[in-house]
Amino acid sequence: MIPDYIFPFDRANIHQLRDFLLNQRKIAGWTQEELAERSGVSVRTIRNLETGTNTNPRRSSVALLLKALGTATASFAEPSTWDHDRPRLLRPHSEPQQSNAPGLPPWRGPHPPHNPLVGRQADMGHILAAAQRNRLTVLTGPGGVGKTRLALTVAARLRPLFLEGVATAELHHCLSEQLGPRAQDELTYLVREMIGADTWLDGEAQAGRRLLILDGAEHVPHQTVHLARRLLDEYPGLHILVTSRRMLTIGEAETWEVEPLPVDDHDFHNGSMAAAVELFLRRTQASLPTLDLGNHLPLVTKLCRLLDGMPLAIEIAARRLRTLPLTSLLQEDTLFHLLGKTDASDLSRHRTLSDSVRWSYDLLSPPHRELLHELVAMPDTFSLEEALATRPNGSERSRVAQLLAELAEASLIQIRRGQQYRYRIYAVVRHFVAQLERRGTSGPDWSLGNDDYCLAVDGAWRPAI
Repeated sequence: MIPDYIFPFDRANIHQLRDFLLNQRKIAGWTQEELAERSGVSVRTIRNLETGTNTNPRRSSVALLLKALGTATASFAEPSTWDHDRPRLLRPHSEPQQSNAPGLPPWRGPHPPHNPLVGRQADMGHILAAAQRNRLTVLTGPGGVGKTRLALTVAARLRPLFLEGVATAELHHCLSEQLGPRAQDELTYLVREMIGADTWLDGEAQAGRRLLILDGAEHVPHQTVHLARRLLDEYPGLHILVTSRRMLTIGEAETWEVEPLPVDDHDFHNGSMAAAVELFLRRTQASLPTLDLGNHLPLVTKLCRLLDGMPLAIEIAARRLRTLPLTSLLQEDTLFHLLGKTDASDLSRHRTLSDSVRWSYDLLSPPHRELLHELVAMPDTFSLEEALATRPNGSERSRVAQLLAELAEASLIQIRRGQQYRYRIYAVVRHFVAQLERRGTSGPDWSLGNDDYCLAVDGAWRPAI
């Protein structure tokens, strides 16, 4: 979005124009030479504008620069091109600078990983634009889909615009709202402690531009909404990005649903590759550079399909290839047993893939859990009418429809929207619930033994410390 204040030019706003052009060029990741090529404006003119030596630029030159920079967000959606030297992999996209380098605003908290972000060009383009035009943006989606990484990568791209800095608060450290008022009252205090609010938020520059990420709000949704509204009222220059598996009820927010990576939109003969397959190949090559899967792409595609294109599961599967052959992972009845015990603590806040599912399962009420267990027995995809077919009573049908909608809002059920909505339980969730039913309990899952769990104060089974 191009600010209105840059026209007409005078001494008061020429510096704002300079800062705007420089920041937008940095966000796009372009050099001065690349911007000159895209805009038709000379490198000398761009250099003089950015250094402030040109205090009376031509309107035509500025218009060309703004037009070129207006496509910067769209450039994140450009498809990758084949690397002909290594035809089994695609070139990585350039990653944002992550260090507290001189000249960049301060950064508090985790940075995005160093390895390339794969298959998220469209998500990045939308979220980058949303985070600039809205002060509150919410990313939702199932556990392991990559919400946190997207939020951190967007923050790194936008960092030059938020001169007072970027900060991240990891909310999984906070107690669940289910534990009562005392836990609810602690959220604000803990967030302020995590981001060092005494120096980052407090002070005279309340209107300064800042970006705050509230990561993992599904267990404190109401308190997150309350805190976000209060912070936005107190700090006019503050923008907030929230990640949550559960939908947040907050009208002024723009919500973006992060979906699993596509599995089947590829044409190997013409050099295009589905994002899920590309991610698997990249992560495999990172851990096993000598393993060439170029002749096994159909098998890789089948595995990614079994994993629903879920990035965390794909990365864990790629890691498993260090000790097991690809064919051993293609058996649906044993796949999640093999992946469920793999340590993924460096990929996720949860120790294993099953920990990630249990986090969502433990937040469900008994009626939601009961319905989820019933839906697991249904076909791979089902309609609302099919889910209600066994409920003859009208009030009971209405209750089931409400519970189904809430399970979908908790990102445990995938919705395929069309003329008729179709619902589908994610494969890892389906397997998790099936394992609980085989055990006859909602207690320990396949990745831990019975002695590794204890009953927490909120009535949920949790890993013993």
